[in-house]
Parts: sequence; C-alpha cells; structure tokens
Amino acid sequence: MKQLTMGSTRFQLFVRQALIIALSVHTLFLLLFVTLNIPMLIIAHVTSIILYMLAIRFNHTSAFKALATLIWIDLLGHALISSEVLGWQNGFHLYLLLLIPVTFLYGTKPQTRRILLTELVVVFYLLLDYHLYDKPAMIELSPMLSMLIRYLNVIVCFGCLSYQLHFYAACIQESGHPPIDKPDTDRLTGLQNREAILSKIDEIFSSSALNRQHMSLIIADIDYFKMINEQYGHNIGDAALIYVAQILHDSIRHNDRASRWGGGEFLLLLPGGPLKSAEQIAERVQAKLHQLPLHKNGQTITISMTFGIAELLPGEDFNQCLIRADMALRNGKANGRNRIELAATDASTPTSA
Repeated sequence: MKQLTMGSTRFQLFVRQALIIALSVHTLFLLLFVTLNIPMLIIAHVTSIILYMLAIRFNHTSAFKALATLIWIDLLGHALISSEVLGWQNGFHLYLLLLIPVTFLYGTKPQTRRILLTELVVVFYLLLDYHLYDKPAMIELSPMLSMLIRYLNVIVCFGCLSYQLHFYAACIQESGHPPIDKPDTDRLTGLQNREAILSKIDEIFSSSALNRQHMSLIIADIDYFKMINEQYGHNIGDAALIYVAQILHDSIRHNDRASRWGGGEFLLLLPGGPLKSAEQIAERVQAKLHQLPLHKNGQTITISMTFGIAELLPGEDFNQCLIRADMALRNGKANGRNRIELAATDASTPTSA
C-alpha cells in the first residue's frame, strides 16, 4: 500500500495507539505514586497525562511537529524527575531510549538533523548517568518495590521499542514493494483493480470448497465523491481515494480482498465471512473514517461512505449476489447515505444495519 509516511492514516493510527499506551502507563504510575504519597511524582505524572491528552489532539489534527515536541518534553522530564526522586536503579532513565525512534517523526527533516537529535539523546543519557548513578535517591523505596518498578519499566520500555520497530519494518517492507507497476493493482490506491478481483472471484467459484464456506461482498461508495472533486479539486479527490483505500486495507482480515471497483466505489470480497462479519468490517471502517478525517493542504475533510452488504446464498452465483449488494448500496444512498445496508434475500427489499 501507499501512503505509509507521516500524515497517512496508518501512521496516525500507529501514533494514536502509542499515545494511548503511554497514557495508560502514566495513569498506572500515577495511581502507584498516589498510593505511596509522593507529591512530586504525582504532579509530574498528572502533567504527563495532560501532555499526552494534548498529543492525542495534535495527532487528530496532524500537527505532528507539536506532537513530537510534547513527547520530547515528557520523556526528558519524566526520566530526569523520576530518576532524581527514586534513584537510577528504578529504571526510569530507560525511557530515553524511546526518543531515538521518535526522532524519525520528523519525516521532512534532513538526515543530519535526525543524527544530531539522536546524539543529543545519548549525551543527555550519559550526563544523567554521571549525575545520578551513585547518588542516593530522594525517597528510598523497599528493595522489593524498587525491583518491581525497575522490571515494569524494562518491560514497558522494550515493549514500546518493539512496537515502534514493528511499525517501521512494516513501512519499509511495503514501501519496498510499490504496487504501481503491477498489472493487477490500481495505480492510484495500491488496491487490487477490477480485473484482479474478478479473477479472484472466478478462482473462488471454481473451487469446490465454496460450497462449504460462507462468502460475503461489500460495495462501499464514497459519499458525494463528485462534489469533493468539484469543491476541492482532483488532487484532493485522489487523496481521498488513497485515504479510504488505506482504511479499507487496514480494516479487513488477512484472507479478505479489497479492490477499487471504479470511481469512488470499492468492492470487498470476504471469503469465509458471514453477513455479520461483513457488517462488523463496515462498522470498523465507519468508525475509522469518523475518528481520522482527511488532512490535506491545510484542509480537514470528513469523508463518509455508504455500504451495501450481501452474503452469498445457496445456489447463487456472484452476479446475483453483486446485484443484491448493489441494490442495498442504492437503498442506503436513497436513505441519506453514510449508512450500512444489508441486502435482502429476495433482492428487492434491502434492510438497514
């Protein structure tokens, strides 16, 4: 898939999940330090929670530079204050390691700037080590509690590092295999094109295994796509298609297929997926569209979609199932759009989800 760089839907989802994890960890420590009655660390973690709530807001508006600045402030301050109060042996300094991957949030900065930021992290770490390594803690905890906090910090820190590396590895792997030259791939969105999905459907229908499994179709159409092109221009229209394609790609299961059907329409093929599963996927896409609006050229555009869903009936061929899904889509548009419509089994009366 395309658009795995800063500002893409996948990047925003990754950052949002990372911020929620950080918020949860700070909340856990806040409860601990309230129990231990350590005022300085209570204040520090309340401040951190506020910073991460602001960071979530910045992520929602794609203000990534401000977001990264907040993360730097929190991690530097968190490592310094917590290590000063509880001592070096409790492991709060390990969170400085998370700043090294964070430097790559500055996706448009020169490589030399990233290297400089990494070197600053190393220098700060060494200075903190020199200052605190043998210095007595301001507040001495019991050996057992100190050990538990240290192990918790080690687990959280290396878990977060692994999570970041997994994301970056996925980006590198996918960007290293650009779909633009593949004959079965839509050049703009990176999804399968109409010919490729029809070929996959022929393959499925030629298999005897089809008789032993469910299969559902989803036709999803961007609401008022023509109006988006006319109002904002075709560059924004193309960005909307890429944005929607990424959300669809990230919302389906590994054995499902997402394709660009034509214009602002997409077809999702769900082998082994009953109607309820298809409905849940459509709901997942709806939720992501609502949570992460499209940000492009300084504009924020909320995209919605209408979905027509049909499950393959016994003895039914693909075209008959497609007709029922398309009728459900038309019914959803007629009823106000931004809806999920389930196809009726008699191909005449679709029903709302």
